[in-house]
Amino acid sequence: VQAVRQKSPEPNAILRKYCSLFEPRDREAFGQFVLESWLHEDTRLIDPDEAHRQAVAEAQQIHRATSQYYALTQRAGKTVEEITESILPRWLSTVAGSAIGSKGLLAVAAACTAERAAPAVSRYLKAYYGTRAAQGKALIGMLAWVDHPSATQLMLSVGSRFRTKSFQEEAIRQAEALAERNNWTLAELSDRTVDSAGFDEDGEMELDYGARKFTARLMADLTVALFNEDGKKIANLPEPRQSDDPELAKAAKKTLPAVRKQIKSTVEQQTDRLYEALCTEREWSFEDWDVYLNRHPVVRRLVQRLVWVEMDGDQAGRAFRPMDDGSLTDASDEEVELAPEARVRLAHDWLLDDAEVGRWQQHLADYEVKPLFQQLGKGRYRLPAGKADEVKISDFEGHLIESFTLRGRATRLGYTRGAPGDGGWFHTYVKRFPTLGLEAMIEFTGSPLPEESRTVALISLSFADDRGGEHWQRPALPLSKIPKILLSECYTDLKLIAGEGKGFDPDWRKKTEY
Repeated sequence: VQAVRQKSPEPNAILRKYCSLFEPRDREAFGQFVLESWLHEDTRLIDPDEAHRQAVAEAQQIHRATSQYYALTQRAGKTVEEITESILPRWLSTVAGSAIGSKGLLAVAAACTAERAAPAVSRYLKAYYGTRAAQGKALIGMLAWVDHPSATQLMLSVGSRFRTKSFQEEAIRQAEALAERNNWTLAELSDRTVDSAGFDEDGEMELDYGARKFTARLMADLTVALFNEDGKKIANLPEPRQSDDPELAKAAKKTLPAVRKQIKSTVEQQTDRLYEALCTEREWSFEDWDVYLNRHPVVRRLVQRLVWVEMDGDQAGRAFRPMDDGSLTDASDEEVELAPEARVRLAHDWLLDDAEVGRWQQHLADYEVKPLFQQLGKGRYRLPAGKADEVKISDFEGHLIESFTLRGRATRLGYTRGAPGDGGWFHTYVKRFPTLGLEAMIEFTGSPLPEESRTVALISLSFADDRGGEHWQRPALPLSKIPKILLSECYTDLKLIAGEGKGFDPDWRKKTEY
C-alpha cells in the first residue's frame, strides 16, 4: 500500500527487508506475478464489441466526409462496411487504458522478482518505446533494484543502445546510482553483473530429474550441448520416467530454452560492451580482467576471440590472447604471464605496429579463430595538421547514398536514429559511449518520418557530451579531445557508410532536397 501511494517503482528499505524474509522460490514467483499482472493491465486491449462500435462510428464519419468533400480519396465509393473492415484491426489493437497510476506496485516486483523480470521488461520496451514513455521509465527504475545480473545488464544495454533518448538517460541515471550503492564505477558494474545463465566456471550446468541428472555444457561456439549420466551426448532432454520427479523434469525442460535465449542475449550485450571498451581505451587490472572476464563461463569465450595488450603508462607492451584453458599466448605461441597489478586493454592498430598486426592476423587464421569484431587491420586515422580545434570531420560531405542503405549500415554499426526536428525530419545517426559520456553523430541531409526511400548525402562526423540537456543544446567537442581510437573507429564507420553509396556528387545539394 505504501509503495502504491508513494508512486515510486523503487522499493524502500522496509519493503526490501520484509520481502527478503519470504522463501526465495515463493518470493520470485510472487514478484513475477505482480510484474506480469501490471504489464497485462497496462497493455489490456479494449473489449472487441467496443472496438467494433468505435470502428463503425469512425467509418460512418469517413464515409460522410468522402461522399461530400473528398471524392478523389482512396476510400471514396466504399461502403461503411468496407471502411469498417479496413480500420477494425487498428481498433482491436487499441489499449484500453494505463497502469501508470499504480506504478508504485512495481516496487513490490523489484523487491521480489529475479531472472524472469528482464525478458518481460525487454519485450515491453521494444513494443511500446514510442507510445508509453512514463511506463518505460518506471520499468527501468524497477530493473535497478532487481537482484539479478540479467536485469542490470538489460538496464546497461538500454542506456547504451536503445532508440529512445529518455529511456537511455533514465537507464544511465539508474545504473550510476546502482554502481554508487555498490561503491563501483559504471564500468565495474558492467563487469561484475554479467549473467552466467546458470553455468559454473567450467561452463557446465546440472539439470536434475531426481533419479537422473543430465549435464548442459557451454561449447566454444556458445551453443549448449547435452550429456547424459554416462557422458554420452544427446540431442534433447528425454521424457521423464516413472522413477523421475515430474516437477523437477518439467523445470529442467523449461530451463534449457531459457538458458539458450539468455546466452544469445548475453553475447549480444557483451560484444557491444567489449567494442565500447576498445573505442574508449578502457583498462583493467590483470587481476580483475582474469576474474571477471577470463574466468566467466560466457565472457571467456568472447575474450578468446580478441587480442589484448599489456600497458606501461601510454606505451603498449606484450600482446596476448587467452586460450581455452585460461593461459595466455603471444602471436608466436609463447606463453605470457602477467602480474596481478599489470594493466591490460584491448589491442588496436594504434597500439601495435604493422608487422605485429600482421602476425596476429596470421595467428588468428592459423587457429581458425573468428574475431568477435574487426579489431585489427582497419588502419589509423590521424587528425591532419591544424585540425586539432576543428569540431567536425567533413571528408565525405556530398557523398550520396540511399536512405534505407544508410539506415541499414548505420544500424549494423551500432548507431540509432537521432531525434526528429521540425516537420518530423531527422538528420543524424548517433552512437553513444556511456562510460565516457560521449556520443558520436553522423549528420546527413535528412529524412522525414515515416521514412521512405530517397537519395540523401552525408555531411559530417562530430562528437558531443551527452550528459544533460537536449541534443541541440550540446556543442560539438574539439576533435583533439576525442580518444584517438574512438575517433579512428568512428571515422572508419563513416568511411564504410560512404562506401555503400554512389560516391561524391558536386550537385549533391540539388539532388537531396537539402
